[in-house]
Amino acid sequence: MSQHSICKITLPMKGVENFMANTLLVNPPYSVSERYGNDMKKFGAVSEPLGLAYLAAGLEEQGFKVEIIDAPAQGITCKGIVEDHISKETNLIGITFLTPMFDAVKKLANKIKESNPGVKIIVGGPHPSALPERTLEEIASIDFVCIGEGERTIVEVAEYMAGKKEIENIKGLAYRHSNDIRVNAARPIEKTLDSLPVPARHLLPMKQYNLTASRTRGSGFCPTIILARGCPFNCQFCSHPFGRTFRHHSVKRIIKEINELVDRYDIKQVNFEADTLTIDKNFVLELCRAMIDQRIDISWTCESRMDTIDEEMLRIMKEAGCWQISYGVESGSQRLLDSIIKGVTKEAIIEAFRITKKVGISIRGFFMLGLPTETKYESLQTIHFANKLNPLWAQFTVTIPYPGTPMFEQLDKEGQIRHYDWTDYNTWGGWADKKLPYISAGRTEEEIKKLQKKAMRMFYMRPKAFFELIRSISSYQDARKLVNGFIVLIKTILVKPGKIKQG
Repeated sequence: MSQHSICKITLPMKGVENFMANTLLVNPPYSVSERYGNDMKKFGAVSEPLGLAYLAAGLEEQGFKVEIIDAPAQGITCKGIVEDHISKETNLIGITFLTPMFDAVKKLANKIKESNPGVKIIVGGPHPSALPERTLEEIASIDFVCIGEGERTIVEVAEYMAGKKEIENIKGLAYRHSNDIRVNAARPIEKTLDSLPVPARHLLPMKQYNLTASRTRGSGFCPTIILARGCPFNCQFCSHPFGRTFRHHSVKRIIKEINELVDRYDIKQVNFEADTLTIDKNFVLELCRAMIDQRIDISWTCESRMDTIDEEMLRIMKEAGCWQISYGVESGSQRLLDSIIKGVTKEAIIEAFRITKKVGISIRGFFMLGLPTETKYESLQTIHFANKLNPLWAQFTVTIPYPGTPMFEQLDKEGQIRHYDWTDYNTWGGWADKKLPYISAGRTEEEIKKLQKKAMRMFYMRPKAFFELIRSISSYQDARKLVNGFIVLIKTILVKPGKIKQG
């Protein structure tokens, strides 16, 4: 498949008489350099937009023709999308986006409307779901906002375009009506995930994806399977895009997706995606036993909370192929852990790391710098706590109060949000040189940005961390990414930083 090709499929009509909507779904142009900065782009992810693949599968199931453009993976620009991939038959374009993609989406939507004024544009994802009315106000070229889970909504919007549905009856939708913006009733969460068809991965350039370097062994090709949605916990930095009710696919459905990926793409590793995978122990045990019984020989990585695991669960996960778990530690200050309602103690974190290492599962730790009211001393506490925990990999990000989170709502109410330039809402702001939207009292933007790089040096340039990484090498690709990583760290010492972008 060429870099600029678009996978497409045409199915027999079903459910919509004498009409086939030409729906184009787009992951907008947003490069790894824009997200991670030039130095860190080698380690960043180019992940498949499974949300779009779920939407496409639902549209196909109802007989609509649908195409997906994944601009970052395929190297397609806004100009390329408009000039080469929108036909006369295209009448609905869906765009997914996160907060820092805002400018890219606005540019794309405006270009689409300039060339194709009759095309309707619908956007979805965490940012527009959190701010549906504001998104419509700020991007005049957009016609609809899908709020929350979109598999049913996108089909009903396509049916509306076909004259088969009244727009006011589409739940989970915001839209323009004359000079007003209307927001329909909320759409209930999808209680039975197996009712959704398998994501339409055949519409994606699957071999062009790679996970973050620290989440793979050997080749970066590591597709994702979404196992579950929803999280009942109350972390103040999370927007709960899938709600608070934990729902998972059946083990039978998950095994089916794994086997399809093995058969079609010859995968050796996979990422199991879930907001909190291990919250349901019985589900995890059932899945792992099925993988063991069916002799599914793949390695897998996942994310979870430290207070939802125990040694029995970890041992069967290891036997079933789990080689790595990513834990969100967030802070080394108990005061801050309590303030963000993390719901875990430092002692519990230490114990979770101990038993995870005991069973032989590698750990990737997430740490946040610049939390609300955080002092410089507490930032250093976090770095030292990371060193004490000693995961194989540690990720230090700048705290960003994203729309839809309790943190954003509180800081916005208090007048502490510095700006609403959404493209700068980037947790890699120290590397990508973004203007931080929030800085704790008594601290400076320059300090926080420099601290993000310093944290990486303090963690990875310890002899203990260095030798553990050396021992973890199992392939040429592993060795190469470690060499590149240490070059970046050394560069932060040798190269004098440029002028810090200020708000």
